[in-house]
Parts: sequence; structure tokens; C-alpha cells
Amino acid sequence: MRPLYLAVGVIFALAGYTKLIAYASICVVAIGDPIAALVGGRLGRTHIRKRKTAEGFAAGLIASFLMASLLISPALALVGAVAGMLMELLDFPDDNLAMPIISGAMMTLASIASH
Repeated sequence: MRPLYLAVGVIFALAGYTKLIAYASICVVAIGDPIAALVGGRLGRTHIRKRKTAEGFAAGLIASFLMASLLISPALALVGAVAGMLMELLDFPDDNLAMPIISGAMMTLASIASH
């Protein structure tokens, strides 16, 4: 079911946001989520939630910020990375669905607010 949620989240991002924000939000889920799982599973010691660790969260945040920064401004990338990784941390209803949608929405709002 997770791949279906990811596909729906990516489709929503591509359909709902500008090209660069959509691509950046996809980077957040495509890079941040697996990095968080890998680092959290192997090196995570500080549990925030059941299977979520501070180490995984931090690694996912940094990785997704760096990747998104290749496409958009660092300020917008930070907004998107924080929003997306918070969705990963909450895992509700599914982080693969929520991460690209919410990170894209927050980057769009931040972009509008900065103009």
C-alpha cells in the first residue's frame, strides 16, 4: 500500500505546485524518508515515537534540505524539509502520502508570504 500512497502524493505535488516546488517536495520524500529510516534504524538511540528517532529525523532533515536546495532557495528548502520530516515523524495517515503534499504546500505558502 505504501507505494500507492507515494504515487498519489507525487501526483498531487506535480498537479498542485509549481514545477520546482513539486520537484523539491518529491526530493523531500524520496531522499529524506529513506535516509531517516536507514540512519534511525542503524544509529538511532533517542526515540521520539515508536520507531522514530531523533537521529533519523535529523539525518532525513539534512538530506532532504540539501537535495531541495539544489532546486529552490535554501529558505524554501528548509521550510519544505522541516514540514516533510515532521510528516515523516508523525506518520499520519502515511508519510509517503503526506510528505510531498504538506512540504509542497508549506513551500508554496512561504513563497507567497515572501513576496
